[in-house]
Amino acid sequence: MKGVSRRTVLALAAGGLASTGLAYAAVRSFSELEMVRATLERYLGNLNISDDHLRAFVLEFRRRNPWDFPTGKLADATTLFEKLHIGDMARPLLPEDPAHRLERFERLLLADFHLLTDYVWRRGPDDPITYSGSQVCVNPFANFEAA
Repeated sequence: MKGVSRRTVLALAAGGLASTGLAYAAVRSFSELEMVRATLERYLGNLNISDDHLRAFVLEFRRRNPWDFPTGKLADATTLFEKLHIGDMARPLLPEDPAHRLERFERLLLADFHLLTDYVWRRGPDDPITYSGSQVCVNPFANFEAA
């Protein structure tokens, strides 16, 4: 290997491993739970929520918004982009309809997460987040006094 430095060989090997990892992740199908966690963590940072509480939240969210949940390739691509932290670069490349669907999904997901969990009521960022479920009125600013 005349003329090829050890650093070059290591860089090529690392690039090959990274490419193999990306190829594996690209063909792997992600779960809804992984997609929701990746999307929420994109906006809110690391979340201290158990899979059971997150699963209960996802079931309720899906029940409330069945037509807004990304499916198939869009869901897998979204999860992959968020796990690789390249969502900001990849989103502008989406066609208009999938981009609009993804934006709507994220808005509804974030709103429901704030309403159906105790995320905003925790004492600190390390406190666990729990799913509290749907209440009769989830608007904290509602005023029921007669006008």
